[in-house]
Amino acid sequence: MANFVGTWEDTGEREGYEEFAKAMGFSEEMMEKFRGTKYTLKYSINGNTWTLNLSSTFFPGKEKSYTYESGKEFCDTGLDGKEIRNTVTVVNDNEIQEDMKIKNDDSWREYKLTRTVDGANMTSIVNAFGKTMRSKQRRL
Repeated sequence: MANFVGTWEDTGEREGYEEFAKAMGFSEEMMEKFRGTKYTLKYSINGNTWTLNLSSTFFPGKEKSYTYESGKEFCDTGLDGKEIRNTVTVVNDNEIQEDMKIKNDDSWREYKLTRTVDGANMTSIVNAFGKTMRSKQRRL
């Protein structure tokens, strides 16, 4: 778990972005906006309680803080204000999995996210709508 502690910056390296964005129903304009978006994640752990501070260049000046326990669902809102339900599970010291639901209009969209740490590098793999996107982060 401690391998996640610290600040991680998105490298901008994405694999499968086009197909994933199209499956999400993004317009060409939205695809271009999100293509250059970079995220910063800061993890801290106190006992069984995790805190994630998330910011994004897509929402400049906004930061969102999430506090949760492994394996327990929490409800909150995303940077965009949409309702989310998320369960983060620690698989081992180098891997966490997230089962996330995001409310979109009157329905919930489901996402599976796996984050793995290898030294100063983290890989995030998100699966939804039958598509997969990989992104890379580096420890600051």
